[in-house]
Amino acid sequence: MQILRAGSPFTDIKEGDEHFDAVLWAYNAGIAKGYPDYTYRPLAPVNRDAMAAFLHRMAGSPAVTLPRTEPFTDITKGDQHYEAVIWAYQNAITTGYPDRTFRPTEPIARNAMAAFLYRYAGSPATAAPTTAPFADVPAGSAFAKEIAWLKERGIAKGWADGTFRPYSPMNRDATAAFIQRVVVQEGVKFRKG
Repeated sequence: MQILRAGSPFTDIKEGDEHFDAVLWAYNAGIAKGYPDYTYRPLAPVNRDAMAAFLHRMAGSPAVTLPRTEPFTDITKGDQHYEAVIWAYQNAITTGYPDRTFRPTEPIARNAMAAFLYRYAGSPATAAPTTAPFADVPAGSAFAKEIAWLKERGIAKGWADGTFRPYSPMNRDATAAFIQRVVVQEGVKFRKG
């Protein structure tokens, strides 16, 4: 039997750790479940299929109508988080890649996570930035509009050096923090775009 850390449902994150409150909130809200060994793995990257699962749970785990033909060539019925990925695709939260792959077990980059959250919120009307929202996110870069929206709403704060690190993988603890800010701070509910 695993011994959990005081005040935590997980063995590897405790009160006082960065983003602990957000992780606990996401766990209590049924959005983040952790692993069977009672770990949360806060500094591990979030895979793309797990991000779809987080968003599907945020929306209340709505029923999914399974497709007659698969939209992606690399994920099929029976795969982990399959229904959540299909739900995200059917609701225009993800489009996958031009080669018809979803790449479910690849870590989601921070800029793609921004796009998923923006689309989850219904792609709210917002102007494309004319200046860089972060030092490493030029105005015309991939998902700059979505990242600017996150920053404008206080969901993404970036690092002390003024960067967002758009191509870095999104860690599980930071994902919980972003999700908590979207739901609690901004009151965003799922809106089909």
